[in-house]
Amino acid sequence: MEAVISNNEFITNIAGRVRNLNLPLKKALWPLFEVVSNSIHAIEELGPSKKGRINITLDREGHDEALVSLGDVNQYFIKSFIITDNGIGFNERNYKSFLTAESDYKEDKGSKGIGRFVCLKAFKKIEYSSTYQNNLGETEIRNFTLKAYGKGFDEEPIVKSEARKESGTKVILNSFYDEYKNHCPKSIDEIAELIIEHFFIYFIEGKCPIITIIDTNGNQVTLQEKFGIDLLPNLIKRTFKIKNTEFTLNLLLVDKTEGGHRVHYCGNSRDVVNEPISKYIPDLKSNVYLVESDQKNLKVYITSTYLDNNVGNERTRFNFPDNEEDAPYDYIVTFEDIKKQIEHELEEELKIPLAALREQKMASVKKHVEQYAPQFKYVLKYKEDEVKKLPATLTGEKLDVELFKIQQKLELDTKILGNEVLNGHDYKNVEEYQKAYDQYLEQSNDIGKSNLVKYVIHRRAIIDLLNKYLGEEGDKFQSEKTIHEIFFPIKKESDDVKYEQQNLWLIDERLAYHYYLASDKPMADMPVLENIKTTDRPDLFIFNSSFAFVNEEAPFNSFIIVEFKKPERNDYSDRDEKKNPVDQVIDYIGKLRSGSALDRRGKFIQVSDKDKIPFYAYVICDFNPKLINILTTRDYIITPDGMGYFYYHKQFNAYIEVISYQKLVKDARNRNRILFERLGISV
Repeated sequence: MEAVISNNEFITNIAGRVRNLNLPLKKALWPLFEVVSNSIHAIEELGPSKKGRINITLDREGHDEALVSLGDVNQYFIKSFIITDNGIGFNERNYKSFLTAESDYKEDKGSKGIGRFVCLKAFKKIEYSSTYQNNLGETEIRNFTLKAYGKGFDEEPIVKSEARKESGTKVILNSFYDEYKNHCPKSIDEIAELIIEHFFIYFIEGKCPIITIIDTNGNQVTLQEKFGIDLLPNLIKRTFKIKNTEFTLNLLLVDKTEGGHRVHYCGNSRDVVNEPISKYIPDLKSNVYLVESDQKNLKVYITSTYLDNNVGNERTRFNFPDNEEDAPYDYIVTFEDIKKQIEHELEEELKIPLAALREQKMASVKKHVEQYAPQFKYVLKYKEDEVKKLPATLTGEKLDVELFKIQQKLELDTKILGNEVLNGHDYKNVEEYQKAYDQYLEQSNDIGKSNLVKYVIHRRAIIDLLNKYLGEEGDKFQSEKTIHEIFFPIKKESDDVKYEQQNLWLIDERLAYHYYLASDKPMADMPVLENIKTTDRPDLFIFNSSFAFVNEEAPFNSFIIVEFKKPERNDYSDRDEKKNPVDQVIDYIGKLRSGSALDRRGKFIQVSDKDKIPFYAYVICDFNPKLINILTTRDYIITPDGMGYFYYHKQFNAYIEVISYQKLVKDARNRNRILFERLGISV
């Protein structure tokens, strides 16, 4: 659609122009900012003596009669804005500029000449009604509408007023498109804060007209009152240069706002890009800054002629490169250059409160490491400067994650140092080599200690997890599969699973040293067994070849079977092998004795040779009267602590132990108690 917008003087495709504009949804208030900016410029044109005022009326969805009676209307979406000012109005010169796409009429004020198109990106149409004085001093009223569809531009005949009236313009940003409406703040206070943020330079320089926001229910906010003249004495200005280009940093403490602490980059006295201060100083990630118990926010506004001259057309970005890699010349100031300098300036200006904040933070981090994460002690020793840069708000698991990242970097640095020391790095003298060697030795030793601490903490966590699952009510966490997975993943073999994922030490420390392990796999499919046809699947089948212990010949190999039974199971039966766990493992052993196995050299060994190849079986379960009756009937002997039973099967040379889950947890905790206590981990 092409629209003729001025007596055939200029033709522009309004819909195409709007379509090609980029206005992020989070910038839903940008059209309002454009209109307010135009109002400020219109008032400035009348000269410094003019007492300017701008009124912004919020038009919300819903019935006006009902909304007027409501005390709180913040839940209702805003559908339109009505902006009125007492500026110069659309006289011939201003109107001609309006009808010229990308006009350079107000170029000295940073105008891009596309503000009306930005408005049409978010609103269906813009309605204008403007009163102005013509060249003869007569009062005229001009009404027109702009939209990105249909005819595009409609203007009514100019109306002459017999009486002289105050000049000014009324603009209606009519009917938000839904996607922008849904991203527009609904609170009158938040809108006020965002307007102040956007035009902050006008406020601190005292150049801003009186701006009042009027809500549908009659509530009003005057921005100058909200901004607070009493805040001006808190303003701190710092100037700095980057590659001979001057910048000004304006730092101010304001009452707490929705946006928190932020850095605002301004072009032509307007906010263009802003981001959290925590990107520069992580310790300021908290949304509040306490001053004598009052919650405040830090606001930083950066101004420069360089920024003014590089504002993008949509006023949502700057036209200079982000970093040196994108810069065509060395002398170009990049965003990275500016951010680094701002970080330095803020560190200098806030060094006293930051020092106190960081001291408190480090005390908290050290306490956390001492009590909950001793594996990171050496991180504090070698990387304290990096730990100090972590946000003060980090606690618990989030703090552990960041400490782990620093730990990984330290371990990499140590590995690099080790390669240099051990592979003949070109050191200047013996003293330099000795220093590097001592550093590497010390760091490696501390890393080894840390890894041991991590593993011990892992053991404590596994014991607690098993104990938790055993204590849960109902079936959700008490299935045999769930318990089985804690010890060793189901359907896996030893080569499939990392050592850290095997928790066989819960049963017996020696089980970790095995040649082959199969978890819930048919015996006929196990590569170490021959002539075994059964599809029976022990929960865990372990073959301890002599290779697992020593390189020399060992006197014997052994087989181990582990069976887990569902906690609180109570359907055991003396007459049903499937419901009798001790007969079940004896049956497994009998079938295995009929075959042969391959040792670590691939040599056949006869499993039937019971004198040379013993069997060990563990049945892990909860005891109840039915199971105890089965055990006593078969002459199982109760353990001294009363929490288990054992039996030696002479015919099969098999030692069978029935262990309660409670005994398993208790014994595992006791075996590791000395490690827990030495590391300050509560038992």
